[in-house]
Amino acid sequence: MLGSPDHHIAAEAVAAVACPVDDGTGGLLNTLIRAGRWLWSLSAPWAWTTLLWGILAFPAHGAVGLTEKEMRLLSTAVEQIRTHGLVAPQSNQRLLDDMLRSYLHSLDDYSDYLTAREYGAFLESTSADYFGVQMDLQKRNGTMLLFPFRGGLAEKSGIVAGDELIAVNGAPVYGKSVYAVGASIRGAEGETVLLTLRSGHSLPRSLSLRRQKTHYQTVSRVTVAAAHSIQIARFTEETEAQLRRILTGIGDDNRPLLVDLRRNQGGSLISARQCADLFVAQGTVLFRLRDREGVRAIVAEHPSLTGRPLLLLQDSSTASAAEAFIASLTGNGRARSIGERSYGKGLAQRFLPLPDGSALMLTYAEILTPGSVSWHEKGLAPDIQLPPEHLEHDFSESASVSALLDLINIHQE
Repeated sequence: MLGSPDHHIAAEAVAAVACPVDDGTGGLLNTLIRAGRWLWSLSAPWAWTTLLWGILAFPAHGAVGLTEKEMRLLSTAVEQIRTHGLVAPQSNQRLLDDMLRSYLHSLDDYSDYLTAREYGAFLESTSADYFGVQMDLQKRNGTMLLFPFRGGLAEKSGIVAGDELIAVNGAPVYGKSVYAVGASIRGAEGETVLLTLRSGHSLPRSLSLRRQKTHYQTVSRVTVAAAHSIQIARFTEETEAQLRRILTGIGDDNRPLLVDLRRNQGGSLISARQCADLFVAQGTVLFRLRDREGVRAIVAEHPSLTGRPLLLLQDSSTASAAEAFIASLTGNGRARSIGERSYGKGLAQRFLPLPDGSALMLTYAEILTPGSVSWHEKGLAPDIQLPPEHLEHDFSESASVSALLDLINIHQE
């Protein structure tokens, strides 16, 4: 749902890396938030500010907090909003949530703030078992798009890739993050959720779907006469183990591997690295990360598991960690990519949990190819461009795989 299963995001996320980071300010942050919220609950913003002044005078481990002048300005602004605004804030917590979310949205398209409920839903979605309707969400230019899992409930109910989501249970989704929308779609097993959506320029329609408990198998394989066709739907913490089992169970034939990454919107960058690690020599540079400290190489940590010829199938929905997987293998000459230009999300996000269960989702690095080339907002061009009609084929069918391999052979001649 979230760009991870029901977003394994995310959304998305749908992100690329989800891991807590201690920057040395944890103790200070805990004190500020606990004391600040208690004082806000007493409607004492100036007392809160006074307490913060005392704490911020002694920054932890060289951390830089707000100055006394900045805190006074913030507190004055909050007091003026509460006193003179035509519409008063619903609560102090809502005001804090909105301030953090607005600032993070101003940084880039992917940084965000998640309430405790939204972050809890994300953590739940990183498990292979969840209650949802079996689809991913992706936000593009302010529009929430749906990408149903193949053979899943959403697809069987008539939702097709690229449908626009307008509302969930009557509540518009415009302006909300994939995490918040995903949390509203997920819920108790057996309960229904009402989705309002639109296909292309058609009139909106509503679908009522009953949430199901679903085990999310991220990797599947079909062996046909010409190749072993493997689909990776998303990169999660289970994906590397699932892919490893498939590769070790294939046997000794010389058929190539066709890895289908169409509609794969990413997931865990760590998982994508682990999967790419299975195909290249130990020590190979898989991709690079450019952060505030410079550029560093991410290398393969284990020997290659297979040397079979490798073909990677991509489309315009292939994004984020899936693009990093492709770049790792094509950038080292280990695989050839086929299809159309990928989506072009080359930024990595990291979750920074806060003491109340909420979290910041912060872009911390740009992902680069092994040769230090950026693909963000550009996408990765395939080695072989496929005609549009081929991109819709079912490559679990022998005839489709044979036709694809014949097309590749023509390009190689």
